[in-house]
Formats: sequence, C-alpha cells, structure tokens
Amino acid sequence: MTNPPYATGPADPNRPPHHAGPAGPAGQPGGSAAAPGPQSFRYQPHDPYGTFAAGQPAGPVLPPPPTFAERWGITGSNDRPRQVTVILQALWIYLAATALALIIGIVAALIATASAMFFVGIVFSVIVAAACFVLIWAIAREALGRFGFQDPRKVIYIGLGLLGLNALLGAFSSLKLIPGLVQILAVLLVLVLLFTKPVRAWLRDRPGNLPRNAPDQPPAAAPLMPQAPQQPVWRDVPPTAPRPPADGQNPAAPTGWPQPPQR
Repeated sequence: MTNPPYATGPADPNRPPHHAGPAGPAGQPGGSAAAPGPQSFRYQPHDPYGTFAAGQPAGPVLPPPPTFAERWGITGSNDRPRQVTVILQALWIYLAATALALIIGIVAALIATASAMFFVGIVFSVIVAAACFVLIWAIAREALGRFGFQDPRKVIYIGLGLLGLNALLGAFSSLKLIPGLVQILAVLLVLVLLFTKPVRAWLRDRPGNLPRNAPDQPPAAAPLMPQAPQQPVWRDVPPTAPRPPADGQNPAAPTGWPQPPQR
C-alpha cells in the first residue's frame, strides 16, 4: 500500500535515503542530519481583492487625465507639440490684453464724456474677445474642422486678421498703447508658428481638424493581373464581284486547278 500524497507514514526500507550526512542523529554514519518534519497541505482560495487591499494595483497603470491647464493649452501637454502650446499661450495673452483694454475703455467712458465712437470701440473689443476665445477653443479641442475648410489654417488666418485689426486700432490710442503692442506681438508669434512643420503636421493628422465632408482617399491600385488573350472577332466579308474569264480559260473551272485540255 502506497502512502497518499501530502501524508506521513513509514518510510520504504528499500528506498535509499535522499540525503546522507556525515553522521545520523545517533552518531551513525549514513544517517540523516535532521529528521524530516510532517508534511501538510492547506488550500488557500485566491482573493481577487487582496492585491488592491495591499496597495499594489494589478495590470497596466493608465496615465492620469489632463488637467484644466493642460487641456486648454495654458501649460504644456504630451498630446500636442510644443509649438501648438505656444500658440495657445499667445492667444491667452492676447485675450488678457483685450480684457485689459476693454476695462480701460469702459472706465474712460464713465469718467470722461465719451463719443459714439468710444462705444463702438467697446462693442468691437467684445466681439474680438469672443472671436479669440472661439479660436482658442477650436485649437485646444482640435475642432477646426467644424468650420468646413479643407485647410485648417484658413480658420486661424481669418481669426488672426480680425485680431490684428483690433491690435492696430489699439496701438494708435494713447490709453490702449501697451495692450495694443502686446496684441501685435502675440499675433505675429502665432503667424510665424503656423508655418513650422510640427504645427502643420499636427493640424493635418488630427481628425477633428479636418471637415467631415473631406474627399476620401483614392483606393490603392489593384495588382496587375495577366489579361486573357482577346478572342478573334468574325466579321462578314463583303462579296467580291466575279472577274471575267481570261481568253482561253474555262470559266467553270476554279482558279488554281489544272485546266482541262482545250480542243
């Protein structure tokens, strides 16, 4: 009778010892150094929550979501090139300068007797601030394709034209000289960065920057297959007029055959 697994019992006398030391427990050579302890087996079920309870997450660790500043381009992000982040930062600076110029215009209109042109300038500044914020949203959220242009840079060009006009009007005003100069520098910086390779590649590769009705890419050319030889086309040959027989020739005999002897 053999011993069941994980159970103790009398050892087989014919089986050699697994490990023989210099001396046994009684000092006899060939004995074991220490008597083996009783073997035991305990079943421990797997605890799926044990790893999380210990503070060691299992599986791949996902990166943290972007913060508010990273999402809106105030700080750098790994999802966009550095040049695009600088464009967003320049637009935020322009928006801050526009807000400062708007506050200066409102205060000047309340203190001094302002004309109608003063209020027109305030309304125009509000429109420019809204356009600047829309441009920031479209670039940060990668939604330039919503405007329907095949080239996403056309949207930015139109927005920069409006922002540049407002900056030039502010630079000629004594109250808005400093905000106007800041706005001009921001517009020039964005315009220069639009011609860099990382910005052009980012605008072209992002699906949200392309319109939904963009033309599909032409399918790849099919591999050339050996063409079957063309079958001959049988056509009706028009009947030819019979030739008159030559002198001394039998008209009934076919041409090319031996002619019968003439008498």
